[in-house]
Amino acid sequence: MHFARLKTHDYRGEGYYFITFATAPRRALLSEIRDGRIQLFPEGRAVVEAWQRIPADDPAYSLRINVVMPDHFHGILVCKGGARYSLSQIVERMKARSRQAIRRLKNAPALSVWEAGFHDFVAFTSATFNVFADYVRDNPRRWQLRQDNPQWFAKQTDVVHPRLPPETRWTAYGDRTLLDYPWLEPVIISRRLEGEELEAVVARFLELAREGAVLIGGFISPGERRVAREAAAISRSRLIYLHPWGLSRYKPHGHAAAERLASGLTLALSGFPDTEEAVPRRENCLCNNRWAQAIALTSPRASGSN
Repeated sequence: MHFARLKTHDYRGEGYYFITFATAPRRALLSEIRDGRIQLFPEGRAVVEAWQRIPADDPAYSLRINVVMPDHFHGILVCKGGARYSLSQIVERMKARSRQAIRRLKNAPALSVWEAGFHDFVAFTSATFNVFADYVRDNPRRWQLRQDNPQWFAKQTDVVHPRLPPETRWTAYGDRTLLDYPWLEPVIISRRLEGEELEAVVARFLELAREGAVLIGGFISPGERRVAREAAAISRSRLIYLHPWGLSRYKPHGHAAAERLASGLTLALSGFPDTEEAVPRRENCLCNNRWAQAIALTSPRASGSN
C-alpha cells in the first residue's frame, strides 16, 4: 500500500495527524466488535502499548485518540513542531514494536503482521481535527452497521443521510457509511480539457485518492471515467458513483468491481427514479455535478441513519 505524502508539508512540523494502517492480509487479528464496542485481543493491546510509547520516543508528539479495529488501526496525534522523528519514522517504529510483540504472542517469528506503508491526513485547524476525531470514535458503530445490514449490498431505497439533499429520493448499492467520511472530493472534469491540462487534472484527483479522499461524482466525461478507472486500481481507495439515472439495472462491472462493492470501497448512489432511461442526459449530468459538490461540502456530523 502506498499513499502520497503532502509535498509542501514538513512531517516533523506542526499539525494534527490522522493515521491508519492495516493488518496483512486484512485479517481480523487485533480485536472484535460486539454490539458496537471494541473487545481487544492481546494483539490489539500490544498495538495500544506501542502507540502509548510514542511521546517517550519524541516529546514533540502528544497522543489524542486511537481505535483498534479488527483489521486496522486509526490514531490521531499532534505534533507541536521541531520533532526529532518524522511522522513516517514514528509510525514505522510503532509498527515494528507491535509486530515484534505480536510475533511473540503468536510464537511465529516470521509472521506477516502489517501491510506496507500507512495512510495519513494532516489537519491544521481544530475544527478539521474535531471532524476526524468524531470519525475515528464512530468507527466501531459503522463496522457494526455493515455487519448488521447485509441488505446494503442489495438495492436500498429511500436512503437517508445528513449529507444527502432531503428533498430527493435516494437509492443505493453498497456501504452507506462512505458518506460519513470527513473528506469527500467531487470529481468534475470538462469534456473540453485535453492534452497536458487534462493530464494534470487527472493526476491531481489520483493523488487526492492516494492521500485518502473519497472521490464522488458521476464519472461520465472521458476524464472522469479515467479517474474512476485508475482510482479503483489504487489499494483501499474509495469511490461514490452518482448515477445520472435510476439503479433498476445496476450491476457492478466485473469481479473486481463487485469485490470493491462488497468490501465497502464503493457506493453506487442515485437521486433519479428507476424509470429514468440509462442515457447520460446533459441536464442529469449537470444535476449530478451539483449534488456531488453539495454532498461533499455538507458536514457528516450527526450521521448514522439506518
